[in-house]
Amino acid sequence: MKIVDVKMTPLFCRFKQPYFWAQGRHDGARIALIQVETDQGIVGYGEVPSTMMPLEPIMLFLETAQKILVGRSVCEISPLMREIFTESFGIETASHSSPRIANQIFAGVEIALWDALGKTINLPVYDILGGRIHEEIGYFGFIQGDTVSELAAHAKGLSDNGFEVLYLKVGRGREFDFHATEAVRNAIGNKRLRIDPNEAWSTLQAENMIMKLSQFDIEMVEQPISAMSGVQGLKALRANCSVPLAADQSIFTPEEAETICSSGAVNLVTVGLHETGGILGFKKVAAIAEVFSIDICLHGVFETGITTSASFQVAATIPNLDDGNQIMCQLLEEDLVLMPDLKPNLGKIKHQNGPGLGFELNLDAVNRAKEAHENFKGS
Repeated sequence: MKIVDVKMTPLFCRFKQPYFWAQGRHDGARIALIQVETDQGIVGYGEVPSTMMPLEPIMLFLETAQKILVGRSVCEISPLMREIFTESFGIETASHSSPRIANQIFAGVEIALWDALGKTINLPVYDILGGRIHEEIGYFGFIQGDTVSELAAHAKGLSDNGFEVLYLKVGRGREFDFHATEAVRNAIGNKRLRIDPNEAWSTLQAENMIMKLSQFDIEMVEQPISAMSGVQGLKALRANCSVPLAADQSIFTPEEAETICSSGAVNLVTVGLHETGGILGFKKVAAIAEVFSIDICLHGVFETGITTSASFQVAATIPNLDDGNQIMCQLLEEDLVLMPDLKPNLGKIKHQNGPGLGFELNLDAVNRAKEAHENFKGS
């Protein structure tokens, strides 16, 4: 079970169409593919999505992890991750002063270790974590497009294909947000609609926009104001609006989860493996939310089916899992996962039986993404 090699490969995975949100436009996902190989010839895979920063500094941090991992057992996931955090940031866990960068960098390493461990003992990761509670996981239909008409058309298509929960990015200007939300509501009928401004609004703007958009029967608003406003900002906003709120960028650590959940500021926690530092951190945050009767909604970043598969494994073990989770790999022109099919059927994906994270890597797609990174220019 000893680790004999760790490889990091920079990739660029193109989107089917440009991705528009409050922070601008992106044409693809920059990924560092992690491969952890053992002395038994088993390879575990993980990935580090580079959402808003270059891959080069990420690769430097991963070299530190590489030196620590080689020669150690894949069974030592907790102590290995503590050593990696300590060596890189002078601390022992993801509960520290640099979680927003450290967690996102090293979650991919932890994911690869879980994949290797599961393959070594021939068990799905969800069985190692105590067994699955959910036979299938529900996802929202992620509305894409640049113009109001494009968004409405895509929303209708998703609704017609069986998605019960639809999700719209807003924060692109008051008039645009209003008309886009109106058009999407008209397109999807009485299906559930969630919106996400990605921290784009001030508290005053959030109060005004939520009041205006509430006429379109909004189920939830995700992280309407900056995470830097803290729990008091969300709490003040929650007191003045009738639409439920979800925390996303406000939560990266168990400590932040406890602070937010205990405050009564939010009705839902939206968080992913790359915010929490991996599977173990995600389990901690989910357990804290459960104490306060708050559900967890899987969050995605610019990622591939590798993260989708890892998220599925841990989410299957979470009692307080939401039924409208986020999936990002469907945005890709070509996913890195060959099997199983990660396209939701009627908004759901059934459990995966394979060992580890339960997927087969598409090596040809990896090679094409590697070449695309070498020629990468743009966002």
